[in-house]
Amino acid sequence: MSYLPVLGLLMVISAIPYGWSVYQRVGCIVLVGGYVFDYVANSRWTTLQWRPTHWIYVLMILLYLMFPLRQLFDATPPTDYFLRLQHRQEWFLFTGVVGLLGFSDKLKWQYVAYVMLLTSVVMAFHCGYLYWFTDEFDYCAPSLRFDLLRFTHIHSHMVMNLYINAALAFGFCCLMERRAWWQQALLIAAMGVSWLVVLFSAGRIGIAASLLIVGIGSVYLLYRWNKRAGILIAAAAVVGISLAVWQRPAMSLDNLQQDPRLAIWDYSVRMAKEKPVFGYGMSTLSVEYVEGAYNDSVMYNGFVQRVIEQMLIFNVQGKTMETHHPHNAFLTYWLAFGVGGVLLLVALFVLAACLPVGERRVFLWLFLLALLMQCMTEPVGSHLLPQFIAVMLFVWERMSASHPKEPILFCL
Repeated sequence: MSYLPVLGLLMVISAIPYGWSVYQRVGCIVLVGGYVFDYVANSRWTTLQWRPTHWIYVLMILLYLMFPLRQLFDATPPTDYFLRLQHRQEWFLFTGVVGLLGFSDKLKWQYVAYVMLLTSVVMAFHCGYLYWFTDEFDYCAPSLRFDLLRFTHIHSHMVMNLYINAALAFGFCCLMERRAWWQQALLIAAMGVSWLVVLFSAGRIGIAASLLIVGIGSVYLLYRWNKRAGILIAAAAVVGISLAVWQRPAMSLDNLQQDPRLAIWDYSVRMAKEKPVFGYGMSTLSVEYVEGAYNDSVMYNGFVQRVIEQMLIFNVQGKTMETHHPHNAFLTYWLAFGVGGVLLLVALFVLAACLPVGERRVFLWLFLLALLMQCMTEPVGSHLLPQFIAVMLFVWERMSASHPKEPILFCL
């Protein structure tokens, strides 16, 4: 009975990159049903114990509650964008409640690592099959075709890259444990195959984050083995990573200076300064932000005209917040909820970084760095999934339970 919620959680985690499907629906049913059965059968409430790390679940619940609470004072009736976004945030609420009430003691972070690496390998072979054995989008350039195939059959490069980067961080955690040589080799092979999906994607943020994870992770493990070798390899890794990042055309200084997101961020900051304390409310924002974009010369010339009107995939969606959003989680929360929304998101990162996970802390920080980099270019919603963020932080918090004597980094 105790393994039922664990099975359901692993099913849900393996289904995240492929989006909502029959398989994920079954996983949710197994997770919810198994959780209730296990909780009752094993009287989990008798073992409830507050830990300082549980504040992370309180923050998750607050991140969800700010949507309906702010809507109470929003002059605009709930819009479709608000309702969709609030529905996606429900994972913060569910995860926060489960985290506070307790979960099966059979969950091990290693299970999550193996499932995520296996899922990443499956995605890699799926991408290879789509690219080499189908003729879809064969009229496009190779790199664009690869990304279109991924987006059509699996998910956006933002979702896939962040998922694989998290799997790589967990993979390095596994490599820190003593294992047989063939098990270590199998882990490294799985990580290498998964990494290829990120390296060949069009996602600059995902590539940069993966290079940091692989580079710093490798140096860290080597430093534990031989300090002198670790220092030398670290210097070489810095040079290698820098060259690998900047040799891509998309990473050129000229390309970065002309990025349409600069126009969005400029427009968003100016708009946020008009209501910095309490924000606009998500419903009002979804109306005024889009309408204002077509009346603001910087936003219209720098983003709307360059991206929305020239790219069919965005143009067919029309004037919606789904495509005209601020492309930054912190700016989105500032615009919608004021300074309180930003502080909640910042607090979530700070508290997560302080989780007592022992020697694996460097990989927790690398995961959070990848997540932070994604937050700087996407809002929490379609391509930065609340489901993924909540579940990953839940797993890391559960990992911290195995270090009960290690104090959290600041007093709570």
